[in-house]
Formats: sequence, C-alpha cells, structure tokens
Amino acid sequence: MAINNQKGFTLIELMMTLVIGAMIAGAAYATYIFQQKSYYTQDQVAEMQQNLRAALYSVIKEIQMAGYNPVGSGNFGITSALAGRLQLTKDEDEDGVFDPEERLDIGFTNAVSSEHRDVDGNGIPDLSTNGVPNAVNLSIQEYSTAGNPGGYQAIAENIQAVEFLYLNSAGTNLALTPPVNLSAVRSIQITLLARSEHSDPQFTNSMTYTTPSGQNWGPYNDNFRRRLLTTTIKCRNL
Repeated sequence: MAINNQKGFTLIELMMTLVIGAMIAGAAYATYIFQQKSYYTQDQVAEMQQNLRAALYSVIKEIQMAGYNPVGSGNFGITSALAGRLQLTKDEDEDGVFDPEERLDIGFTNAVSSEHRDVDGNGIPDLSTNGVPNAVNLSIQEYSTAGNPGGYQAIAENIQAVEFLYLNSAGTNLALTPPVNLSAVRSIQITLLARSEHSDPQFTNSMTYTTPSGQNWGPYNDNFRRRLLTTTIKCRNL
C-alpha cells in the first residue's frame, strides 16, 4: 500500500495568508503616507519660520540703526511712517551731514511695474489671486547718491502682509492720531504674516490673523499654511 507523505497548504490557508499579507502591506503603506504628510507639513512650517527669522534679522538690524548720528547733528531718523512701509536715515559716513544714499525703505516695493508692489504702503500687496492678496517679497530699498530709488533687495519671500506700529516713549501707538509724529517715535512694532510656498490640498486655512493695531487679515479660505509673528524693536538711536 502506497503512503502519500506529500504536504502542502489548503486553499483556505492560502487565502488567509494573502489576506493577512494585504493587511500588513496596507498598514505599512498607511504609515508611510502619514509620515510623508507629517514630514511635508513640518518642512513647510520650518521654511516659513526660517523665512520669518531671516526677515526679522534684517529689519531689526536696520531699524536699530535708524537715526544713527555720532556727531548729534539731528539730521537723521524716521522720515516716513506708513502702516506697511517705513523710511529711515542713518549717518553711515559719520559726518553729521545727510547724503541721499544714507536713506532706505523697508516694506513691499512701491514700484507700479513690480509684481511685489504695495503702492499705497498699507502693508497688503496690490495684486491678488482668486481674491486673496499675493504673498510677495519683503524688501529693503536703498537710494543712489543722486537721491534716486535704487533696486529692491529681497529679505524674505512669501510674505502675505506686514504692519509697522509706531510707538512713543510711553509705548503708545502714534498712528492712532495720524499723521505719525515722526520726532516722537521711540520703538516700532512689526508684524509679519508669512505663507507657505506650496499649498496642501488636504488642508484648509480658515483662520483670521489679528494684528496689534486691530487689523484682521483673513480668513483666506485656501490651502496654504501661515504663521503670524510680532516683535517690538527699540530705536536706540532716536
């Protein structure tokens, strides 16, 4: 009598193996997708924060030098104070005499031909997409020896809005009684709203961002992440 010693799997065992394998593969794929999305989100947030830090570093450095004048001639200081753009002068050659190239503007450009423009200086870019103001470059503009505006140097990309709040020695907002009393400015509070470079279809931003002056930016109801940052800069040379 022949004895059959062959061993194998039944159809049911094979089906169970396939189901379990599919479940494991599905769980691994879901974990991968979650981690990839989390990494993408963290990368976007880190990029915005780095962008804000770079902008503030440049802005703080320049504002702290506003009015620098070692000989005390009184010819330097804040020369224009708008909600979204300021102009300052500093005595770079330390001779006490104002030269046109010792002036600079901080904010969005007021050049009508630029896609980054904010002509009226209200801190909101003029151009928009689907009703939402574009996120553009925050810049520093220097002047030539003839007093002509030079090119804008971008110090931060993807800035949705900017606000400058001008404070006196008591910390009172001078813009509450416009025009700003330039000689009374002792510190400036700057607020920046940065936007992520890329949108995330699985994220909807319906937040409203409120500035120290009471402005409300948003809700934009789009798929971009944003970060709001406010800091106060003491004008040590005023």
